[in-house]
Amino acid sequence: MTYPPQSPQPGQYGAPGPAGPGPQPGGTGDFATEWGIKEHPGRPKKVNHLTMMLWGYVALSVLMLLLSIVATISAPWWAATGFVVASGVVGLIFHGGVAIGLAWFITKSRLGAFGAQDPRVPLYIGYGLLGLFSLGGLWVGWGWIAAVGALVSIARLGAVGFSFYLLTQPEVEHYLKSQPGNQPKAPAVPPQGGYQQPPQGYPQQQGYPQQPPAQGYPQQQPPAPGQHQAPPPGYPQQ
Repeated sequence: MTYPPQSPQPGQYGAPGPAGPGPQPGGTGDFATEWGIKEHPGRPKKVNHLTMMLWGYVALSVLMLLLSIVATISAPWWAATGFVVASGVVGLIFHGGVAIGLAWFITKSRLGAFGAQDPRVPLYIGYGLLGLFSLGGLWVGWGWIAAVGALVSIARLGAVGFSFYLLTQPEVEHYLKSQPGNQPKAPAVPPQGGYQQPPQGYPQQQGYPQQPPAQGYPQQQPPAPGQHQAPPPGYPQQ
């Protein structure tokens, strides 16, 4: 089932006022609003919460990297500090990359690039990856950095779980399916024109009808097998 683009209704998406501002094709000009860091007036509240959860996930990844650097500075003799910092950098790349990518696909309505009938399918997969990454952060480091890392991972898992809940809400489902850019692309139609073979093939060309022989000229029949043809009259016999 496909959802055609919807026109804004009065009070739709919980916007203030009797009519409420609809989607703004030209954009608001504010980076934080366009990318879902702050609430966008043209998106439903729960969609705004979905994107804000993603940016909160990115902020937790940055916080984990900063804490890893603090642990390295405060305990330079600790042999595991290098491993903790490396884990923070790698975690920021993977966690932050996936979360920012999901936020971009949601805010720019580009989920149709995955070809799924339901635009939430690639989001489910992306949030599942974030959940796996968050589980891995529960056992990183030793001492106080391990305790803080476990708390950060639990907060990440909470954000992922809440995002799964938001994806199941009718308000979010309707909004995502009503965006033209989230619809799967139609298959390419072959160009018209040129030579096209008919369904039953080309008919066989008939040759020209055979012309009957002219009147007045007798047809010469070949001699029967074993029979001599008599010479014409007046021809000397040998």
